[in-house]
Amino acid sequence: MQLPPLPAARAALFLDLDGTLIEIAPRPDAVVVPPHLPDLLARLSDRLGGAVAIVTGRGLAVARALTREPPVAYAAEHGMIIDASLLQGAEIPPMPPPPVPPEAWRSAARAYAEAEGLLFEPKQYGFVLHFRSCPEKGPAATGFLQALAADSPFQVMPAHAAAELRPRGLDKGSAVRWLMRHAPFAGRQPIFIGDDVTDRFGIEACVELGGTGYLIPDAFPGPAAVHDWLEGILGRRAA
Repeated sequence: MQLPPLPAARAALFLDLDGTLIEIAPRPDAVVVPPHLPDLLARLSDRLGGAVAIVTGRGLAVARALTREPPVAYAAEHGMIIDASLLQGAEIPPMPPPPVPPEAWRSAARAYAEAEGLLFEPKQYGFVLHFRSCPEKGPAATGFLQALAADSPFQVMPAHAAAELRPRGLDKGSAVRWLMRHAPFAGRQPIFIGDDVTDRFGIEACVELGGTGYLIPDAFPGPAAVHDWLEGILGRRAA
């Protein structure tokens, strides 16, 4: 497969994590982060003046721990939490906090997951039901969350063998637009790389802002090829 052309020097990179920079695992807590990834991200940030962001559905603390905190921006929980504190000199103001789902919803979803043999993943502004080990239960689990969210400011979004309840109106696209209004991203060509349906919002935002986006497996066969492409930006390929 021929990889996409390398971007111009004034690019801004928005990178999904699971399925894009690291391989999907049977459980979210079983992923294996390539040892070279944190250094690769740090070198990219240095080359692009800090205009690199991890845009992920993961919680902020988990995303930072997995990548060992290179100097990049983080848009966690699908853009509901934006943190650029690791960028030297960045002046990105905090976003208004979204609503938090009722605690009763969390308790009900946790009990449902235990009863059905699903994995419950709590987040600051929502939660996820994972059904990778029993995909036949996916439609019922999604319906359960949709019933909770009916007539509320929350929505249910599909993901890799999972369904996530989170606030409406914020997604990876809104995170891209927010970051592109501020240094060091402003004035650059945005490029989004992802692999899931939620990443399409980020790609659409990049296209609106004069950039582009790529999905796995259409543009890259997997994370290893993404790493090679990113190494190309640095002027050398991975060993």
